[in-house]
Amino acid sequence: MAKRVLVGAGVGTGVTYGPAFVLGRAGQSVSELTTPMARLTLGAMREKLDAVAAALESQQSSSASAAEVLQALAMILRDPLLFDEIKSHMSEGAPAARAVRGAFRKFARRLTELGGYFAERAGDLDALADRVIAEVEGVREPEFPTEPFVLVAETLSPVEAAKLSRDRVLGVITVVGTATSHSAIITRAANLPTVMGAVGAGVIRTGDMLLVDATSGQVFVDPSPEEIEHYRRASIPRHTSPEDWQELNAELPVKLLANLGSSFEGSAALKAGAQGVGLFRTELLYLGRLKPPTFDSQAFEYIKLLARFQGKRVIARVLDLDLDKPLPFLSETGTGRYANRGLQVLLANPEVLRTQLAALASAGRTYSQTELWVMAPMVLTAAEARDFVALAHEVGIGSRAESTHAIPRSKVGVMIEVPEVTQPAELEQLMQVVDFVSIGTNDLTQYVLGVSRHEPAAPGATPSIADARHPLVMAAIERVIDAAKRHGVLVSVCGEAAADPETARRFIELGVDSLSASPALLPQLRMALLADAFGM
Repeated sequence: MAKRVLVGAGVGTGVTYGPAFVLGRAGQSVSELTTPMARLTLGAMREKLDAVAAALESQQSSSASAAEVLQALAMILRDPLLFDEIKSHMSEGAPAARAVRGAFRKFARRLTELGGYFAERAGDLDALADRVIAEVEGVREPEFPTEPFVLVAETLSPVEAAKLSRDRVLGVITVVGTATSHSAIITRAANLPTVMGAVGAGVIRTGDMLLVDATSGQVFVDPSPEEIEHYRRASIPRHTSPEDWQELNAELPVKLLANLGSSFEGSAALKAGAQGVGLFRTELLYLGRLKPPTFDSQAFEYIKLLARFQGKRVIARVLDLDLDKPLPFLSETGTGRYANRGLQVLLANPEVLRTQLAALASAGRTYSQTELWVMAPMVLTAAEARDFVALAHEVGIGSRAESTHAIPRSKVGVMIEVPEVTQPAELEQLMQVVDFVSIGTNDLTQYVLGVSRHEPAAPGATPSIADARHPLVMAAIERVIDAAKRHGVLVSVCGEAAADPETARRFIELGVDSLSASPALLPQLRMALLADAFGM
């Protein structure tokens, strides 16, 4: 038996085994540095902030999810309000590093007071301050072992997660963290078996042999030979070639689609046997801009994507504004916990939405062999959905579009991400106007249960990405699927829970038409579903 078994929030479905490398606090944080804190000019400080921002923007990332987070952090560093706060501390005589720490903490407090998604972003600021202070102090980043290892850390920031190399890092364990945090999403996209918030992980020492089961959220410290052999047999990869995917996919009860953030990820999705794209995030086209991208620049990106998936389905989500992805060219709108989110922002900025829909339609007409489906994020009411559908129809998207330039086989739908739109009366109206719905389990779970992505699990709990299986969340999902079936509306699931085999099986039982996940997770999900189909 293993010396110790730890339990936390499993991220992904993989299993890995290898020696631990414990990243100490001094390695991940410069708050304990004893070197003299430099005194810089304001100009030099501005250069340090810009240098870190540029490094984040140019940093090679394993996924679009990671790239998106890095872009958002870079924008924070370029925020004039942050620099003004640092300048204020320095004018009072604080050394540069202390000024940075004080400014970031004050900035974080302000975000925390705002609540919601602002509060979630505050959790990233401490790590970002560490990065800036390291630049100020000239501190080198910690050196990792040259041989493959399992990384063990107190916490893992999105910046750190995005830098992890799959060549050397076998898996990740953190003492603090949740399965729906930004860092978890990044490690999942990189196909790194991860356990977040592992209770008792502080006892792990560098060199301890670890068996990490991301599916169950268990970490075996110095496992027995029998345990190692059991997991080795259970995780033997079943290799197949992309040419075999079509035959295997035909045996599946649903379509398996890929979540993508850019057209260049299309190759990885096709290699993984994706039958199309279930969620194409368009945010990267907008991030870091003072003005919205032009019609031509958008159409070019969409054409590249549709060209890769000829004969297949591509579901593009129009711009999904989040409070941690501020865009200066959009007017703010709404109140309450959904303020400045999703479709309501786009309807308040109709020219931005019309341009994006027109660019998507242009790409759809160029590659009409590809099924173009377009959906709106964070829909709050059936009335909002009706307005979005009308705009899509104007440019020829949707099965009921009457435009002379209507795109064959195109569809228009919405994402189901808030509990209000899952109520029976609202669903009945909604299903009368859309061609399909896509259930975003990440946000829906968060809003139904009233939990934050960064809220730690209760001691002794066994959390996993399958939070969507909570009875309240499943009740909402069942209402959506039942209403869709009555009206002949197709249903897709594109949240993180779609990649979990157990949760996926439940969705299939309820009658969903497709599941969408990160390309890296599709082979494992496919094999699990095929095993069910063949009684293995």
